[in-house]
Amino acid sequence: MNKIFIYIIVIIFSISCNKIKQDDSNWFVVYKNDKRGNTVSGNKQHLINAIRKGASIRIGWGAKGKNHTIEHLSDPIWIAILDKTEVIAHLDPQVLSAIDWKNLTANYADSTLIKKEWRVVLDTKGNFDAIWYDPIGRKITEHRPQNHTITWFIRNIDIQTAVKPLFEE
Repeated sequence: MNKIFIYIIVIIFSISCNKIKQDDSNWFVVYKNDKRGNTVSGNKQHLINAIRKGASIRIGWGAKGKNHTIEHLSDPIWIAILDKTEVIAHLDPQVLSAIDWKNLTANYADSTLIKKEWRVVLDTKGNFDAIWYDPIGRKITEHRPQNHTITWFIRNIDIQTAVKPLFEE
């Protein structure tokens, strides 16, 4: 009886560990658009299907300057599908750190940054609208509309099967 009980526990533990391992490693690019919203890779309709199925979404973008590059990944806090064809996503407001490019580290040495939130809305047309917001003074202190190549990741889910719009019964 003890051996059977231990055997069952080992099987359950193995299955649960394998599930955790799979869940951590199954992100993939479903769609990538350039700065003008043109498709670089993937399929925008597959992204829309995944959103309608409630898939976890992760968004990546970056920039290349004269001397440095930076890449970002973020999970959006709010996503919308506009007229069944375009996706917009809002990122979680952030208190940004300063970057020490010489040592490739980040810090909050510039205390003025702590008083501002960075907020972004981006879309599948390459638009990336960033603001710096003062939550105490309740005002926008900077507005920097930009365009970026944006990569849209999802967790492993059936993306080819179409799903009805969420407003349809």
